[in-house]
Amino acid sequence: MLGIVLGLICCGIFGIVFGYLSIRDARRYGQSPLLGYLAIAFGVINIIGGAILRATGNYPFWNND
Repeated sequence: MLGIVLGLICCGIFGIVFGYLSIRDARRYGQSPLLGYLAIAFGVINIIGGAILRATGNYPFWNND
């Protein structure tokens, strides 16, 4: 759950890391790895979206105009 929150709102890299850890633990204990996959997906979306916003100059609080 922490990976989803961090991946979606804060830092995409943390979402990927915590998503991987969630998948690893889910496999170890026989649980569903769905939340880990969601955390990784949201982390990647956050990274790609941030890169697009920076490249187009629309990233919030990024312009010093």
